[in-house]
Amino acid sequence: MKPIVYCGEEMPIGHLAPMRIACPCAPMKRELLIDVGFANHCYTEKFIQGIHSPDQIVVTEAKDRHRVFCPIRYELSFKLPELIEALPRSKVHQTSQRRNYVYVVRLELEKRPYEIYFMLQRAANNAEADLRLTVESAYLAEAGSSFSRRPNSIRFVILAYKILANQPVKFAPR
Repeated sequence: MKPIVYCGEEMPIGHLAPMRIACPCAPMKRELLIDVGFANHCYTEKFIQGIHSPDQIVVTEAKDRHRVFCPIRYELSFKLPELIEALPRSKVHQTSQRRNYVYVVRLELEKRPYEIYFMLQRAANNAEADLRLTVESAYLAEAGSSFSRRPNSIRFVILAYKILANQPVKFAPR
């Protein structure tokens, strides 16, 4: 993976190379294979005119959607592969968009949770894996955010099975 250049220094992002995890699936009596990819939002933040300068832009997603390198997100991104490998033993929450999920991890950093936002889908028919997980963003939660405000969790292994089996994932109304 091509490194990001920040303040004239190359910042490697090879730790965010695509990977594959296995997830136990009791109903299918086998492990599910999940291909994992990481979006640039894991190490960048939104460009805000007046706060950032145009020379800080490292990614342009669309004509008016620019991203700048975020040293905090970048440092935390080194934890992502290990945290993603732990997903099959974890619970996740549905986001308000309902197509994405969030895995909230307690980190000792500033006493704020690390929120990992991801999309989980069935893999393409010709893929070796069963599912495809894209980590769309990951960052420290805002001050005052808490685990207790996250409604309704689901075990990741159940979520993975339901998505593969094309079964509805039901959460209580918000």
